[in-house]
Amino acid sequence: MPAGPNALVESDFASEVLDALPDATAVLDPSGVIIQVNRAWRMFALDNGGAPESTGVGVSYLDVCARSAAGGCTDAQDVYDGLREVLAGRTVESDREYPCPSPTVRRWFNSRITPISAPTGGAVVSHVNISRRIQLEHELAHRASHDPLTGLGNRLLFAEELERALTPRAGRTPEADVGVIYIDLDDFKAVNDTYGHGAGDEVLLTAAHRLRTLVRPQDAVARLGGDEFAVCAPRITSGALSGLSRRIDTVLAEPHRVHGRLVRVDGSVGAHLAVPGESVAEATRLADEAMYRVKYLRRAGVPGR
Repeated sequence: MPAGPNALVESDFASEVLDALPDATAVLDPSGVIIQVNRAWRMFALDNGGAPESTGVGVSYLDVCARSAAGGCTDAQDVYDGLREVLAGRTVESDREYPCPSPTVRRWFNSRITPISAPTGGAVVSHVNISRRIQLEHELAHRASHDPLTGLGNRLLFAEELERALTPRAGRTPEADVGVIYIDLDDFKAVNDTYGHGAGDEVLLTAAHRLRTLVRPQDAVARLGGDEFAVCAPRITSGALSGLSRRIDTVLAEPHRVHGRLVRVDGSVGAHLAVPGESVAEATRLADEAMYRVKYLRRAGVPGR
């Protein structure tokens, strides 16, 4: 028997409501086949290289997820498992956050699956764009772990990097120790007192830049606070660590141009070769002590520093 006018009106209204939803949304039947999608779903598919015949009405969304999972997408496997749970009535909701970057934009979405309580059963799948929240979380995490002036990692991040490098791992060779370099800028206070804190900030920024240019991609450079810097150099030999320390000493000795004058701000550089399993506190303390020995010898006028 053909549907009456009221049923047609209700069907049109339901489609319009679905299209009005801002999130990409699809309605699935009890077997997981897509029976209706909204405009946002269609646009999302087109923006990501999809097509109606592969992501639209009549397609099994379980198969879509399974194909993606077979291609190595672990997030798709999570969505697949969550959808199976919802369709089987074993859970009332499935939420999965996942990255979905395009060639030009970093994006994140939340896949939200909820069951349809009508006798027909089925489920509603929505992909909610959460990029703004995730980016804010990343920004806050970056602020908490980085020095606001130089952009280098701060003391907290340095400790985390050093702990990671010192944690024993299978296959580490005897030469794969961890270099810890502690740096203190000599007479830095005089720059602030003579030329102002703006000039002092310039010196810190220049010192940070010089350190970045010397280290390897796997090394971590940090500003611990004030005029103190540190380097964590994983998988390094004693000879390589000594060479890196000498290069840091040389580059920091290059004068800075401050208010039209060349000002020299040396760096006392101390190094310690830590072994896997050594504590962060012990490795940092020994590098700090090595730095103070260098500073003492420099002030005592001992040649070679």
